[in-house]
Amino acid sequence: MDTVKNSSFIYYPGSLSACMVDQQAMTFLLSGQCVVIVDGEAAYYVIETRAYPSRSTAEPSVEKSIRAAHDGFVENIIINVGLLRRRIRDPRLRVILNKEGVKTKTDIAYVYIDGLVDVDLLADFQNRLQNLDEIEIVSERMLCESLYGKTLNPYPHVRYSERPDICAIHLLQGYLVVIVDNAPSAMIIPTTFFELNKQMEEYTQTAVIAVFTRTLRLFGVLLSIYFIPLWMVLMKTQNHTLLNLHLMEDVNIYGFGLQVLLADIAVEWIRQALIHTPDMLSSIMGFIAVFLLGDMAIGLGAYTEEILLVVALCNIGNLLTPNYELSLANKFFRIVLALFALVFGLPGFCFGVVFHVSVLLSTKTIKFPYLYPLCPFSWRALKRIWLGAPIRLRQDKQNETSNEH
Repeated sequence: MDTVKNSSFIYYPGSLSACMVDQQAMTFLLSGQCVVIVDGEAAYYVIETRAYPSRSTAEPSVEKSIRAAHDGFVENIIINVGLLRRRIRDPRLRVILNKEGVKTKTDIAYVYIDGLVDVDLLADFQNRLQNLDEIEIVSERMLCESLYGKTLNPYPHVRYSERPDICAIHLLQGYLVVIVDNAPSAMIIPTTFFELNKQMEEYTQTAVIAVFTRTLRLFGVLLSIYFIPLWMVLMKTQNHTLLNLHLMEDVNIYGFGLQVLLADIAVEWIRQALIHTPDMLSSIMGFIAVFLLGDMAIGLGAYTEEILLVVALCNIGNLLTPNYELSLANKFFRIVLALFALVFGLPGFCFGVVFHVSVLLSTKTIKFPYLYPLCPFSWRALKRIWLGAPIRLRQDKQNETSNEH
């Protein structure tokens, strides 16, 4: 039994919680919980009896896996907490529940393992949550912006995941997981560029295959950012390089660059349209894509075969990126670098690469630099991320456990 203080309490499904504030009790009742009043006691108790309508915990469509678990988070915070508790059966797993929002009173649960979580990270999060402005919270993205502010940097500062197994692994590694009611994804705090490029499939493969696929995927991600701008520079300077690349000659470079950008933007339009197109009309989008990017467009001179091939290759690299937000940020910088290369040539491309790397180096994700563990270099963290080191408890946790025995 845990006493509620400052509108928060440690939440375990089916437990009782003491409550001393009448307004809180009204909020609990409106949320579907049961309030028990005992004659002669100043405190009353709240019993978890909520059973919101919810869909099945099917595998997320964005983060699919072949051999890993095929369940995912839903819009019900109670079920989401249960999915984490099912994987981590440790009494030191802490699930702290808050209600934020003046009218919404949205349930927000932050989860960590006592003794493993970074104490500085936890203290910073709790301080920000306690001083949160009185605004309405309806999604995890809105909560992130309320806690850490908005920024012009397109790269995500936290990782969003709909997979409870990924969240459980990060909890065992000392991360903080935040779940917002009515949102089917959780926030993992903090994160880095290399963490965002990891996927659950790596934990189900042998070490050699995991390193091999991880290396190929990262190469494809980098190719999706820099290949089109580099190709524009080679076309503008007619530099065939030592590979004797086949380049189109006597081409208006600005018309060529406009064709490349239009083809890339057309692919993005098709992607967004497929997301919002009803299932009954998805076949029509297929016909439109064929007309827009097929032989008819090439015959009319809208694009060339080389342009469509390069644009398709770069967009495959975007699809290789496990994190959806990271893929959008990479595509944004690809277009920016392409514009620099188109206007200024090789100096513009070099400046764009330096600018992109500077943005990554200057991006802070609450605790670590964005390119950690590569910069600053940490062999232990790089081994865990790149080589897939096994999950082990920290030494202080092991010593604490041995002292108890």
